[in-house]
Amino acid sequence: MASLEKLLVISSDDKDNPSDSNSDFSVTLKESYYTQNVLRVLVKEVTIPNVFPNIRGSAYGSNQNNTLVIRDNIDRTITLPEGQYLINSSNPLLDFTTILQNAINAVSISTWVVTYNELTNKIEFEVTAGVPVLVYSNAPPFGNANSNMAETLGITSNIQILVGNTESTQEQLDLSGIQNVYVHSKEIADTHGIDGDSGLIALVDPVNLSNAPYGSYAYKQENDDELASIVYEDVRNLSRLRIILRDNLGNKLPIGTHKMNIVLKIYLASG
Repeated sequence: MASLEKLLVISSDDKDNPSDSNSDFSVTLKESYYTQNVLRVLVKEVTIPNVFPNIRGSAYGSNQNNTLVIRDNIDRTITLPEGQYLINSSNPLLDFTTILQNAINAVSISTWVVTYNELTNKIEFEVTAGVPVLVYSNAPPFGNANSNMAETLGITSNIQILVGNTESTQEQLDLSGIQNVYVHSKEIADTHGIDGDSGLIALVDPVNLSNAPYGSYAYKQENDDELASIVYEDVRNLSRLRIILRDNLGNKLPIGTHKMNIVLKIYLASG
């Protein structure tokens, strides 16, 4: 069977409903004839904005990491504003340890000093006055399920701090943020990917953000046709598509008014 080849450009600008999310949208293609009877798809290019902060709120589902639970005389929850934080910034509005220290001292009956050890890349907690305190990990059976910032801080088990003492997190601080995102589409790539937690997923293409600074765009060009190829058992109609951007945990990722674009090479059955 012979085939025709076309380039298919999919953009969040072309979504059917203008009020839909730019990272979860449907597109009905104006060209319907050449998007039917598709035999195979090659992913050629993907452009994704890196607008995912290293401290994330509830919009990120199970990838939220902006709350820390401590205990002095009772359990207390510290919530940081969602944002892109820096270490040892001269700007107190951006400096992670300054903001974390102020947030803890605003709710605790003890007085805390939070510092960053440049040699070990670990956070250190000092309690200078008050009562002994506990910083919860997020790990069962003794952690606290709401202490979702613990892993980001490098806390793998609860930290007990006596008055006058300084204790370090067990592991290194990780403010790298989300490093990989995944374009999903049931119409394009139903069961094309396999996830360790979820099984078969509709994975079109992964995109690495490590070379895209926060606030910029990540661009991926596929040069390996074998890796980028999606082959269908039967011909498929791609005239209407839904595109979703997810993280490695399957959470939908918000990109606000930023745009995302995908270019596919489609192979059509011609008879």
